[in-house]
Amino acid sequence: MAARPGSVTFVAVLTYINGILNIIGGVILLITRDQMAGPNGGSVAGITTAAIISILLGIIVVIVARGLLRGSPGARTVVTVVMVIDILNGVLMLFTGQLASGIVQILWSLLIIVLLFTRRANGFFTGR
Repeated sequence: MAARPGSVTFVAVLTYINGILNIIGGVILLITRDQMAGPNGGSVAGITTAAIISILLGIIVVIVARGLLRGSPGARTVVTVVMVIDILNGVLMLFTGQLASGIVQILWSLLIIVLLFTRRANGFFTGR
């Protein structure tokens, strides 16, 4: 059984942070949706949907992050899929004028994906 590489522990911590930030962001979006809707914003229904999706993805990521620490290949797959969705959301942010947020989200998600698939991480996840 391979020892857990530091990069996997680091990714698990980043994943926990990502999930918590998704939950917090979704809750803030839910609370402020009426102020965000309007002529230059989206519809209340669209904002509510985005907030709920953010909260649900955050909960999934927090739950699955524990599996990363145990070396679960399924957890790595779920986190990778969620990070790809986050990248796509970051690209969408770029096209909606949220340049800094989009770039940060894309780079954060790419970092997590890259660290999940290093040689040592591959050995850890396949050795389970």
